Amino acid sequence: MIHLIRNNIYKILLGTFISLVCLFLFLKIVDSFDKTLESLTSISIFYLVIGFFIYFLSLFLRTYRWKILLKKNVGTIKFKSLLNVVISGYMFNNLLPARLGELARIYHLSLLKKINKSFVLGSILAERVTDVIVLMLFLLIGLIFIPREFTENFSSNLNISPQIVYISLIILLSLTTIFILIILSGLWKEITHKFLQLLKKINSKFNPDKYIESFTEGAFSISNKKFIKVVVIATSLWAVEFSMFYLIGTQFNFDIENLFIAILFFGIFSNLGGIIPSTSGGWGPFEVIGTIVLTSFGVDSNEAAAFTILVHLILWLPISILGLITFIIDFRKSKS
Repeated sequence: MIHLIRNNIYKILLGTFISLVCLFLFLKIVDSFDKTLESLTSISIFYLVIGFFIYFLSLFLRTYRWKILLKKNVGTIKFKSLLNVVISGYMFNNLLPARLGELARIYHLSLLKKINKSFVLGSILAERVTDVIVLMLFLLIGLIFIPREFTENFSSNLNISPQIVYISLIILLSLTTIFILIILSGLWKEITHKFLQLLKKINSKFNPDKYIESFTEGAFSISNKKFIKVVVIATSLWAVEFSMFYLIGTQFNFDIENLFIAILFFGIFSNLGGIIPSTSGGWGPFEVIGTIVLTSFGVDSNEAAAFTILVHLILWLPISILGLITFIIDFRKSKS
């Protein structure tokens, strides 16, 4: 694990810097930490427990999706074993910077079964891609119902012009559309081949064929038949996770009419913020993005900050404990 951290030192430093900047911005957004703490402590433990169980259901769906992506190369593996790997992967992402948890997830899976690590890493990228695709689909639906003042408030909170917000959304949606077309058309095979040829021309001694081909096979393992199925599963798991956000949101004094749309956009943007390099657990970007989105809908900044922190804790704390337990159990079994 130390070796992984050492090899990703620049990512770690960059992520830590971004997290510190985001936390600084978060502190500027909040008016009164006393009020934020008061809102946090006013929520019943019952709703926190229910919220975690709802989130845990989404992990079942994530595991099922990954099982489909792995089937061609890894073969049969017990669902419970794969669920343990997914949980420990989230635990490592929560505790390690620069998303090193993805590499730790591969290591955990290798303890249970002989695998092609390049293919598995590609399949994890495929997961992330389908997540972005589905979040973009939710965004398109949400844009139909979004209040006009949201864009102005959002751009004002970020100190940028509304035009930049629109251009950014158009770029994201365009890139998502292009990627879907590349997958469905099978064009990724030709792109991979040309990329390999280019690498060989640059350095004839460098021969990464089997690794890159395995990686791209995993990354583009969403064939025409799998694509719809995987996207439907991804849509379901995000709908489940957003329902947890909504349940917790109803316990706060947001005092806005369009709570459902506000929670939807909170979920979309705070999770897309996971693309930004950050320190362990995504602390920083999640808080500042989520709070800005909610305040742009008219939510009080103290209530928005309290909600964002609480939701992040539900996503972070229980799964970190469970993931550590599952990893230790499987690690000991592999060494016995």
